[in-house]
Amino acid sequence: MKNHISLFIFAIALLSGPVSANDLSMTAVKDTLASIPGEHNYIYVRTPLGEDEEKNYDEITFYDGLGRELDFAQSYGADRAGAIMAHHHLIEYDSLGRKEKQWLSTNTSFSYMSPEDLKGGVLWDYHDAGKRSYLQTNYESSPLNRITEQYGVGDAWGDHPARMEYLTNIPADSLRCSFYFIDDNDSLIRRGDYRSGELQVTKATDEDGKPTYTFVDKQGRTLLTRLGRGNQQADTYFVFDRFGRIRYVLPPMINDEISAGNLDLYAYQYLYDSFGRCISKKLPGCAAIGYVYDKADRVILSQNGNQSQKKEWTFTFYDNQGRLALTGLCSFNDPPSLDNSIVRAYRTTSEKDGVLHSGYEVEHFPYTLSSLLQVNYYDDYNFTTDTQLAFGLEKIGKVQYDSLYINREASLISAQGRLTGTKIKVLDDERYLTSALYYDYKGRIIQGRSQNHLGGYDTDFYSYTYTGKLFARLHTYQIGNGKRHMEEYTYEYLADGELRDVYHRVDNAYRANHLLYYTYDNARRVFLKDVGGLGAYTMYTYDVRDQVIKTMCRFFLSEEISYNASPGIPCYNGNISSLAWRSEEDDTDGISKGYRFAYDSMNRMTDACYGEGENLTGNLNCYDEQVTSFDKNGNILGLCRNGAVGPASFGAIDSLNLSYQGNHLLNVTDHAKNNMYGSTTDFKDGIRSSAEYAYDLNGNLIQDLNKGISRIRYNCLNLPSAIEFTDGRTISYLYSADGTKLEVIHAMGDSITTTDYCGKAIYENGSLDKILLDGEGFVSFADDVSYSYHFFLKDYLGNVRVVYNEDREAEEVNHYYPFGGILASSTPSVQLYKYNGKELDRKGGLDWYDYGARMYDPVLGRWHVADPMSEKNYSITPYGYCLNNPVKHIDPDGKQVIPVPSPLPLPFYYPLTNTQSYRLPSDQQIMRHTSGKFAELGQIINHTPKMSYAFGTLLFYQAKNAISPEYEHQRKRDRRNKEGLDRNQANVAESIDTNVSGMMPNGDPAPKRDPKDKKRIIKVGKKVIIGLAIDRTYMELTNPDPTQDAYETHTNQVEGREEYSTDYVGDIYNWIKKLFE
Repeated sequence: MKNHISLFIFAIALLSGPVSANDLSMTAVKDTLASIPGEHNYIYVRTPLGEDEEKNYDEITFYDGLGRELDFAQSYGADRAGAIMAHHHLIEYDSLGRKEKQWLSTNTSFSYMSPEDLKGGVLWDYHDAGKRSYLQTNYESSPLNRITEQYGVGDAWGDHPARMEYLTNIPADSLRCSFYFIDDNDSLIRRGDYRSGELQVTKATDEDGKPTYTFVDKQGRTLLTRLGRGNQQADTYFVFDRFGRIRYVLPPMINDEISAGNLDLYAYQYLYDSFGRCISKKLPGCAAIGYVYDKADRVILSQNGNQSQKKEWTFTFYDNQGRLALTGLCSFNDPPSLDNSIVRAYRTTSEKDGVLHSGYEVEHFPYTLSSLLQVNYYDDYNFTTDTQLAFGLEKIGKVQYDSLYINREASLISAQGRLTGTKIKVLDDERYLTSALYYDYKGRIIQGRSQNHLGGYDTDFYSYTYTGKLFARLHTYQIGNGKRHMEEYTYEYLADGELRDVYHRVDNAYRANHLLYYTYDNARRVFLKDVGGLGAYTMYTYDVRDQVIKTMCRFFLSEEISYNASPGIPCYNGNISSLAWRSEEDDTDGISKGYRFAYDSMNRMTDACYGEGENLTGNLNCYDEQVTSFDKNGNILGLCRNGAVGPASFGAIDSLNLSYQGNHLLNVTDHAKNNMYGSTTDFKDGIRSSAEYAYDLNGNLIQDLNKGISRIRYNCLNLPSAIEFTDGRTISYLYSADGTKLEVIHAMGDSITTTDYCGKAIYENGSLDKILLDGEGFVSFADDVSYSYHFFLKDYLGNVRVVYNEDREAEEVNHYYPFGGILASSTPSVQLYKYNGKELDRKGGLDWYDYGARMYDPVLGRWHVADPMSEKNYSITPYGYCLNNPVKHIDPDGKQVIPVPSPLPLPFYYPLTNTQSYRLPSDQQIMRHTSGKFAELGQIINHTPKMSYAFGTLLFYQAKNAISPEYEHQRKRDRRNKEGLDRNQANVAESIDTNVSGMMPNGDPAPKRDPKDKKRIIKVGKKVIIGLAIDRTYMELTNPDPTQDAYETHTNQVEGREEYSTDYVGDIYNWIKKLFE
């Protein structure tokens, strides 16, 4: 008997956008279902895409008699004959019912297809994969069903599997583990090594034979992760107290030397009170961060090292529903005890009443508050009487924007629980910027209004399609009494949700600019992209692992990325072996240029050898970049760089020796005798001293004598407020309390330049200079009326390679060293956005990229501020750039390392989130989950008979954290409200996941991933190093305070029930456990 379930999901929306759809009638559906053999079960899902019932998106999942998923079919359009086509994903099981082969998708009719037919289709579609067009998983012969090998797609990976071995420790070689414990005097003690057989050891070896060892005790706690092999091994130890709480994390530089000095310089240290709450956290090389809790176990006060010198504390108050209401600063000598009080903020009747005129009163906190940083308002719009912030559709002349809204005059119950407004302080200033958010009856933001720091107002309007995708977005800019400028984006989608077209219009222009156009191949990957509507198409070619291997723009630039092919050393684990490009604008007759790369056993880039010609063997070494050595934490000890030393001559321009105190840079010595020719980047050895660099108690760089910087001042967010040079020059910064950069003033002698940032609008000395185009270029303004478009052509890392105008003329061509320096072959600059699409400040010889949370120096390959998320990667220096593999990773905002080109099918995303009522977990709750759930999860990973699910889910969650909208909001809690309305601000010009649909670093949509597609979750295993992924996941789970820094700890904001169903660690645990069950 045939069992089936048909689900018809209907949606109601006010507007129906231009979404193409399948023309599959109900009669055709019935015919399709009737064709399914009786022995197969299925679930059919139809999602209407519009009011017309012929516009739908259809899916069928087929199951065998045991309920195992066999095939998943997704409709995507019709062929020339009108037949509905679908992507099919086949799964095969071994004799014990375990997933053995997961085939690549194939495209055929939207109906049941036999496994033999599907295999034939896959082999035809992916003939370059050979006979291995599937991911194969092998298991050990035991009831544990643990994975032993995974073979990636393609014949080339037949001899290069990722392997797992399950061992026990021995007191020698790679299986040795030191025994650390906390004694009765609360001291860290090392007592030899663990005896043989006391620990379980999992050895994960990637496709290139590079191992990772994970040592787990009988309680399921990870005690050691060991990366690398031979002399390059790096050990990270986790030390727990007798209550199972993590007390120390010992990075590789400790190397079993646990002196007080080493612990201060390198170790992560945690202290707890009698209730088990983390009251002190010390990061490497920084002063301790203190925490004070109330009776509800919520962090109310925190103090970092810089604040301790001023007796200053950061406070965080919550309302009676547990929502963050107030953050700010206060001062007293000794921290108070709040153990017997529940500190609560509650609204007053007037916006001007309450503490510091916040509109809130605070009970059970009998101390004086100094200043507010941020105020959040919920449930209503009584927080402001500013008429400019009230809802309205005035002056926009558009009818597609929703007039159904929730406001003071037409309040609805759905306003309850929503963030309705914020008041944010301008740091180093006395001003506050107020904003308001308005919603439709579905809880979607339809309008946002905010004050800007230039005395004007910014307004955003949003419109949605029938299915809830963003259809139109209008933004207005105005400073003071100046002219009001407008820009509008409209979006069009294909039937299965992929973005097809983006149009942009400035100031009610008669004709919108066709900013972006995409087409997709049969695997739903971006095949063609046109920026600017000028025919400058970029075509993309992929390998069988969905990795981009070639891009070609017929007018400007082509690029080839090699992984396991020549001319570089083949890499099978995802590292890039070589990169070659050909620029039509270079005077080289179309000759290829590029790099061949080499890596060490920890996948750190050690050599980038430049060459030209077909195999990159001509004109060798012109622009080489080589890391001669690292310390065990990944700090660069030696860096050599070649470049142009004359019009047509090349040589060594940098031969750097770097010295450290802990992870802090002390001095740099350049032994190269040549200076780089032209205005490109190289190191200037401005002084010879034993202490050329200095840091504050928070680990921020405060002195760089080589650049002539005598002092760098920072605000409470560890963002620079002023850079002072020894010759009197200064650079001043103005930020708001949510981390948004508002203004930069360059005082270079007699020349003073003021740059203001209002969202994506950039003003120079009071006049509108440009508006950024969501990472695809900018609109330049000659005056308030005349403007012109300029477009970016980017590479796979999001680096701006070519800037061209509306006449399709190249205005700027850039080539880069792997770590981000600019090659001398680049043309003169016409704009500041370069490497990773970030703003490069070259004035005064600064040469720093602004990533948002931190500044980056491409000459040294280092950040100048410690990683605010350093506890995500315990084994790596907090100042290292992208795990020392800059050709495989990017850091979109200075907080998170992301592998690119992305090997994962990822969800589309646009930068709007329903702001719903939800109480985020306290640090104490996070810590409890860390101590408890981590151990339980460790046991599951090591003993579950469904290890295949563990691999896939852990790997997917890691990548999901990196790019998905859920983790996007977690990463940006300290800069969330205004950025939620306009994420692509100037100082963060290019973020991988802030565009309209989950973009790649080069601005392309990431391949779509359906959340129900478990095949694709497991498919990740063929593309990511299993061992390293589990290692990093373990390290995240052992973190007692994943919120990382004090300010971010206290800006846990309301972002929506859908985004935060539970706390971070509990979310991982429950998700994985549910899959196991």
